[in-house]
Amino acid sequence: MARFNIDVFASQCGVTPANIRSWQRYGLITPHIDEKGHRFFDIDHCTRVREIVGWLEKGVALSSMLAILNGAETCRASGWFDVQEHFLTYCQQQQPARLRNLMWRHGRDIPPAIFIDEVIRPLRAWINADKRADLQMAKAVLDSTIIEYATFVLASGRKRFGGSMYILAMSLKDSVDIWLESIRYASDGFRVEVLSSVVILPKLEKINADHIMIWVDKVLNGRQLKEYSRWITEGRPVFLIGPAAKETQKILDTNISHSQCVSESSSQR
Repeated sequence: MARFNIDVFASQCGVTPANIRSWQRYGLITPHIDEKGHRFFDIDHCTRVREIVGWLEKGVALSSMLAILNGAETCRASGWFDVQEHFLTYCQQQQPARLRNLMWRHGRDIPPAIFIDEVIRPLRAWINADKRADLQMAKAVLDSTIIEYATFVLASGRKRFGGSMYILAMSLKDSVDIWLESIRYASDGFRVEVLSSVVILPKLEKINADHIMIWVDKVLNGRQLKEYSRWITEGRPVFLIGPAAKETQKILDTNISHSQCVSESSSQR
C-alpha cells in the first residue's frame, strides 16, 4: 500500500499540511507509525479527509466533529454563521489582534477553498451591502487583516518547492479579491507573486513563472483581447479568472474559430 508523508498526503487530498496537523490535534485523523518511528499516511486516510471536508462544507465545527464521525452525536450544523459572527464582532469592536488570531486559526483549521468561499467571501458580501459607517470601518479592518494573512501565506509558500505563479489584474473592482485568490493558490503549493494594482496592458516578456493568472472583472476590450490572443499564440502560460473570465474566454474561443475558418477558406482558393 502506498505511503505518503504529510506534504504529499495533503496535496493528494487537496488540503494543506497545516489542516492535517490541526485535525490531528482534534483527534480526527491519526497517522500510522512505521518500525523506525516515522509517521505516514495511506489511502484509507484519504477517505477520512473526505469525511472531514464534507462536514466542514456543512459548517460543522471541528470541536464537534469527532463525536459525529464516531456516530456518538448527530449533526447540528449551523453553516458558517457562528464563525462569521465572531469575525464581524471583532471587526466592529476594532480589535485587530483578536481578528488576526481568528483569521490564522481558521486558516489553519479549514481548507482554503472552504475558508475563502464559505466564510470570507459571504461575510464581505454582507458587509459591502450595508453602507452604514460603522460597517465600513469593520470592512476596512477585515480587509486589512485578509491582506496581512495573505502575505503570510505567500511568504510561507515561497519556502517550499513547487510551481511558480504570477497573479495580476487587467480589470479589478476590489483588490481584496486578488489577495483571496493568492491564498487559494499559495495553499495549493504554488510560489505566488501578486501585483495588487490594475495593469490594463501588462508586458509579460520578463515574467518568469510556470503560470500567469489574470483577473478580469469586466470583459477585455479589443486591444486587450488582441494582446491576450498573442500571448496564447506565443505559448505563454496564461489563464483567466474572475467574474468576466468565462465571457471573455467565450469571445476568445469564437475569435479563434473564426480565424481558423478564414484560414481554411483561404487555403482552399
